[in-house]
Amino acid sequence: MNKIKYTAAVLLLITGLYGISALELKDNSSKVLFDEKDAVWSLYYNYDGKMLPLFEDRDSRTSYMNIVIDNRTYRLQKNSFFNQHTESNNGYVVAHWSNNILHVTQTVKVDHQIKGFSVTVTVRNLSKNYLSVGLKNLVDTHNNSDGPDFTVNGNLPVNSEREWTAAEVPDYWATFPNSESGSQMTYTTLGDRKPDRIIFANWKRLNDSDWDFNLREGRDFSLLPYSINDSAAGIFYNAVSIPPGTEISIQYALTAGGPVLGKRSSASTAAVAGSSDTLDGKQIILNYALGYDLDLIDKIIDEINSLLKTADPVYNSQIEYYENELEKLKQKLSHYENLQ
Repeated sequence: MNKIKYTAAVLLLITGLYGISALELKDNSSKVLFDEKDAVWSLYYNYDGKMLPLFEDRDSRTSYMNIVIDNRTYRLQKNSFFNQHTESNNGYVVAHWSNNILHVTQTVKVDHQIKGFSVTVTVRNLSKNYLSVGLKNLVDTHNNSDGPDFTVNGNLPVNSEREWTAAEVPDYWATFPNSESGSQMTYTTLGDRKPDRIIFANWKRLNDSDWDFNLREGRDFSLLPYSINDSAAGIFYNAVSIPPGTEISIQYALTAGGPVLGKRSSASTAAVAGSSDTLDGKQIILNYALGYDLDLIDKIIDEINSLLKTADPVYNSQIEYYENELEKLKQKLSHYENLQ
């Protein structure tokens, strides 16, 4: 009996330790919490003397990021697909997810100049093949019982399901100011990579869909009997092909108040000023990819020559394999047209 009680106590202790597994970064005006068990963030900023959450914090698991790799969706967290580790320094927290084909980082940095946080997500291809990678960020926003839940570009109130795609995607959007505290959260795109799609809808509808969300424009944010006026924002970055050994990144700001358009402009200006370096970097990347593909072509030629020399029969499945590989190589030709 004593052994049973002892074992139960140990299990409860272990469960408790896992339950409080969180990395915290805090100062007088902000707080960053990263739940290492569920790999989710909680962000707080001082508003008139009160530390208020930028998005729904009753259950932090309702805001998260998914990654789409070659048409398969994975949650960014420690699981059978990803290893996870974290690091913190003066003013920022970094979460790392990695395996043998890619390395993902999400850096959240406190920035008191913008009264909030700057966020950078980077995906690096560690494999020897091209990877198709997209991102979906689900933000469980605060609900406004006295009016619209969102405002877009500072002057467009939104109180029902709606989406923006391609060039229509706004530079920034915000939750409507809270009727009691006056607080709000603003999402501003930084850098040159804008989201390809933004959707405001019921949280459960966005959560239950992966990529092909069935928009019903004008529908309210309720989904009976599950939830009433439960709004959320889905931010989608379409899949792009990442060459071996290279990376992509997205940047955005989450602030307690208005947008950070000045910072977005300076980021874009810096990108233009350094465009020659960027082009050189792209050329280096493409040269690396070209070298890999040329090696692959040599390998295919050697294998085909071996098949031609052997007396063994060649099967249709083998022919189809090489046809598919050659078709993939043809699709990459456009990447190398402007190389010196």
